[in-house]
Amino acid sequence: MSAALTAHAARRLRGRIAAAAGANKLLALARRLGEETEFVERRHRLRFDPPYPGVTPGVESVGASLRLVLACRASDLEEKPLGVVFTTLIPGRSPQVSVAPAEAHLPEGWRPPGEPF
Repeated sequence: MSAALTAHAARRLRGRIAAAAGANKLLALARRLGEETEFVERRHRLRFDPPYPGVTPGVESVGASLRLVLACRASDLEEKPLGVVFTTLIPGRSPQVSVAPAEAHLPEGWRPPGEPF
């Protein structure tokens, strides 16, 4: 699942995120990740809740850079929980996708990247 979503993110974002990307650009890229996920869902028989790439606490400052972390639950078509998908966008890097165990929780108060913070 992680490899499939990493490949999807690389295609949607065309590889590495521009080093000069600001907060608004990271949020726009996150919204772009949510486009055309049906292919990944069908091919790997997955469902995402909330829809991939999920929810976020917003853009965070990390040292001299920015970071946007998004999360959603993944399950199979029978609704069996498979894990929590975390996608991280950092300027100057390729998107990173990891999957935590199904017992992991989505943090409270996180919202979709299109909603105000």
